[in-house]
Amino acid sequence: ATLAVFCTTTGLLCATCCTDPGIIPRREVVLATGTAEQLREALGYDVLEGDGNGISAKLRKEGYRLCNTCGIIRPPRSSHCGDCDNCVMRYDHHCPFVNNCVGQRNYHFFFGFISCVLVLALMVLPALALHLLNPRKERAMKNAAKIDQRMSLFFYMLIGVGVLVAFAAFLSLLLWAYHLFLIVTRQTTKEFRRGIANIDEEPTLCAARGPQLFNPWALVDPK
Repeated sequence: ATLAVFCTTTGLLCATCCTDPGIIPRREVVLATGTAEQLREALGYDVLEGDGNGISAKLRKEGYRLCNTCGIIRPPRSSHCGDCDNCVMRYDHHCPFVNNCVGQRNYHFFFGFISCVLVLALMVLPALALHLLNPRKERAMKNAAKIDQRMSLFFYMLIGVGVLVAFAAFLSLLLWAYHLFLIVTRQTTKEFRRGIANIDEEPTLCAARGPQLFNPWALVDPK
């Protein structure tokens, strides 16, 4: 069971790292790849649309915003990531541990990953506790030390690993509880930290992933 949870955790980690979080192509990419119409069909509006002030009053009222860096109009709940330098759909945060943004298309992978990390830590802790709290441990350590001094060092290393796992489990529990709170209240990390209202009341976890808007392999028009 522990091996199965470990493999699931590893798979979800890779999925979080390698999945497109919901990147919206910037203006130069849209024009070079000729995908403006495709994006209009997927999003329901023109990302290149704008009046003299950069965005129409109608879209602004509905929560759409102009990204000056990408030169596009982004929908509600999306935001520009300073680390990835891209606008991301339903942007939650940039996670340095997975080296990727967490957004609309990979949030469920991320939540599954931290859930599995918590489960894995809780599965390993009892086994370590049973070993370290064994009343025969002291006697076993003395006998092992008589045979080989390195065995005594091994026991102390196990204690150190147990402390690290317990600390990791505690942090995982806090992170899991925090994101569970965000899911229940239908907020993203950025919305919660900055007090931004969820305009369309879209769920954070159970909403549709949506199509992939950015194709890194798309052909660019040399003109």
